[in-house]
Amino acid sequence: MASPWIVARPTDSSERQRLASAHDSVTATRTAVSGVRRLVQESWQRSLQLELDPDHLGAAIDFDEDDLHEYRSAHPMALALPTIHSLLTRHIFEAGLTVAIGDKAGRLLWIDGDRALRRKAEGMLFVEGAVWTERAVGTSAPGTAPALDHGIQIQGAEHFNRIVHPWSCTAVPVHDPASGRILGVIDITGGADAVAPATLPLLEAAVAAVEAGMRIRRLDELTSRPPRSPTASGAPRGGAPRGGSG
Repeated sequence: MASPWIVARPTDSSERQRLASAHDSVTATRTAVSGVRRLVQESWQRSLQLELDPDHLGAAIDFDEDDLHEYRSAHPMALALPTIHSLLTRHIFEAGLTVAIGDKAGRLLWIDGDRALRRKAEGMLFVEGAVWTERAVGTSAPGTAPALDHGIQIQGAEHFNRIVHPWSCTAVPVHDPASGRILGVIDITGGADAVAPATLPLLEAAVAAVEAGMRIRRLDELTSRPPRSPTASGAPRGGAPRGGSG
């Protein structure tokens, strides 16, 4: 059985046209159609319930440059950048794609990759500091993956907003190993290669490495703490034992 999280035929032109027709029908009638992944249709319905306009992109810049720099430097994902660069970014350049790292609130903190593609993505406000939650832009991998707490691929017209239909993306949430809470999301965006069958497993492996690094750093912090010193002379708290009478 095909995974519901993975795009079935990312390079099939007839599939792209069929999805566009299904999207037109759902956004016009608010009625579900057949042949579209259930998790995508459910995201479309959430977007419609939020009264999002499929022809107007609601992404907004949430940081100015100074605030973004300060926020990023203190964010836990900052420590994961070397791992992400080693496992993803340098390969993304070669494939003509982009990699984006967001926080749990859906704000894009870092974007790297193909320069021409990044400039093109600016046209849909896919830029550092922008908010890409479902509540802001509707269905998209960097917004829907954290919403469902699961890695996901979104291609073309599966995006709620028509401005994003030329794009495809794969995203996986990153969790705090200690608490299990979502810390952020890592996303690959571009053309059909962004939703190739191997892209989601690749991204899941990178996220696993990031979370393992966080776990190791946490253990290092715990083991490097100085031991608690005993009370003076080994006496129990509350003072030295009282001597006998005499």
